[in-house]
Amino acid sequence: MNRKNLTAAVLAGLAGAAGLAGTAQAVNLNPDGLGQVLIYPYFTTNDGNQTVLSVVNTTDQAKAVKVRFLEGYNSREVLDFNLYLSAWDVWVAGIADGGDLGFASQAGVPHLVIPDTSCTVPYLYGNGIDAGLDFGLQAFLPYAYSGSNNDGGPDESVGGPLPRAAEGYFQMIEMGTLVNADTAYAATKDWPARPGAADAATHVATPDGPMPLDCNVLVENWTGYGGAKPHPVAGVWYDEALVGGDQASSDTRRNSGGLFGGAAVINPANGTMFSYDAKAIQGYDKTSDGVHFRPGNEKPSLDSGNQNTATVFFGVPQNKAVTLSYGSGVDAVSAAFMHDNMMNTYTVEEDLNAASEYVFTFPTKSFYVDPAIVGVSRVCEPDPNDQLGCEGWEPGDPFPNIINPDDLTVDCEWDESDPLYIDFATCDIAEYLFDNVRPPFTDPFDGQACEVANVEHWDREESPSTPGTPGDDPPIVSPPPPPGTTPPGPAPFALCYEVNRLDVGGGDIFGETDLLSTTDLGNESGWVRLNFSYNVDLKDGLGKFERRQDRNGMVGLPVTGFTAEQYENGFLAGGSVLANYGGLFQHKASVRRIAPNCEYHDTCKDGD
Repeated sequence: MNRKNLTAAVLAGLAGAAGLAGTAQAVNLNPDGLGQVLIYPYFTTNDGNQTVLSVVNTTDQAKAVKVRFLEGYNSREVLDFNLYLSAWDVWVAGIADGGDLGFASQAGVPHLVIPDTSCTVPYLYGNGIDAGLDFGLQAFLPYAYSGSNNDGGPDESVGGPLPRAAEGYFQMIEMGTLVNADTAYAATKDWPARPGAADAATHVATPDGPMPLDCNVLVENWTGYGGAKPHPVAGVWYDEALVGGDQASSDTRRNSGGLFGGAAVINPANGTMFSYDAKAIQGYDKTSDGVHFRPGNEKPSLDSGNQNTATVFFGVPQNKAVTLSYGSGVDAVSAAFMHDNMMNTYTVEEDLNAASEYVFTFPTKSFYVDPAIVGVSRVCEPDPNDQLGCEGWEPGDPFPNIINPDDLTVDCEWDESDPLYIDFATCDIAEYLFDNVRPPFTDPFDGQACEVANVEHWDREESPSTPGTPGDDPPIVSPPPPPGTTPPGPAPFALCYEVNRLDVGGGDIFGETDLLSTTDLGNESGWVRLNFSYNVDLKDGLGKFERRQDRNGMVGLPVTGFTAEQYENGFLAGGSVLANYGGLFQHKASVRRIAPNCEYHDTCKDGD
């Protein structure tokens, strides 16, 4: 499809995306879809797919919103900017491959397409118009995962294709409501009048249709001036951020929620559209002047809210809501997404040319597995076969400095001044463990961070999958789990990334990428249950221990997602119209809580 027609197809979908789309004192997921934070679990620009999206402000207050797109391996940013919505505003955009948009030199590079006039900083729509386009256009960027920032995943650079950035998920985080109380400026003999932030973002009638009053005011507020300012109030937010931890407070008040949104993956060539509603988080933050961070900053993140409690809803037989306390905002957000089972239907019926793909997204995973966030500490383990050299060693006892196989010095020297010092210089080291993962996750990211789940499935006649016999070596999905991490029970499935896809029939809906695993369930239709519980033997061999638990005993992993089903019926008889169809179904889930293990979480108190 040529540039003009394909661009029109992308932008035509944006208006439809807009249609897809109370205050609480603890973090919770609002089933009615309104909130302060929106999680959109998937986007892609692969194989001719494009993603259209919207966010809606249902309140009578202007808002500052952080828009953040994250790649699917390890949640590294690929684009981040500030959005300023007027009261009752709707903002829409699309994500498409530069080549599909008609820019041959940008093939393989995802781009954000913005036909909407609402203010952003930088003002991406205005920049596109100034460049002679009919819309704003911004390429995704690899800086957060390339070069010195590489995390073990694919390392890509500007100027070439960015397949890692072509698939992931995104967030909208309300940073606060806008007012005019602090920066509105009345005209003087030396300076013209200047609107406050709320008025600057508000749409007004113009000969070209409704437009924000003055987006440049917001851009100037965030601009640092080395010399003379264009107005006495210009640079006010930038100056505040210099001394306020990258935050601004002028014309910003506590957030009020009321956002909802949606997105859709469309394929113009195939004639398919898979639409979903964003997950809405309430109770994220109640700071009096919001969390209004400068553009290009990694904050606010899901860990920036000041609410460290979460309300979790338990169904039958409890039928109650429980409020749980945590040590950080992101732990509270994770609790709202914690599930021990996720379930959904599938169909791969041959007569319908049907295909099904499951998407599983962990919106907080990087806060638990990314060494850049969690940090790294080395733990030395002795060789259990070295009975002589390691005699008397106990967990926690260090070793002398030794060069490991990678020629890196591991600092394991024991303090010789300790009265109980014992020289373990002859003790062989079996392995080096990099202890940089936080519960409930179990594997740190080094290009992958694999969490193994049990896959069970039933056909439409309630016939279950056949459990494996001990000692059997059944076929499993690809990629395989790390050695020694396979839990007992049904065939495992390794979810190794922040965004994971499981193709249950070889239909390939969203394209073949590293984030895609495949399996054959053996039946043409039915339903699947993924179980995230992970019981391991205690070191003393006297019982089992649930590794996937948070500090309040919530079992499983913080996860969301959906199933996409596609039906291909070819061209209608005697015509050129494709009769293809697509449907998207949100995952269903269960929650479970156990007595937490305080030693595992380092939360034990006297008497525990």
